[in-house]
Amino acid sequence: MGKLLETPKELAERVGIPVSNVRYLIREDMLDHIFTAPGRRNPKIPRGAWERYVEKFTVKAASERPNVASDAN
Repeated sequence: MGKLLETPKELAERVGIPVSNVRYLIREDMLDHIFTAPGRRNPKIPRGAWERYVEKFTVKAASERPNVASDAN
């Protein structure tokens, strides 16, 4: 069993994005996280948070979306 919490740096390394992007997602409350120190410091990302973020914000290809134009007729 892996770690329950990751640091922003660990998550960034695991998924291949800059740590500044992870910190932005935390700051904007777009990525699940907890603070392990007082004063909104030392954020940690729970297991599965990145996968939930990707699922929530993935833009579906046009072929997978319902055809809105045909519904209007």
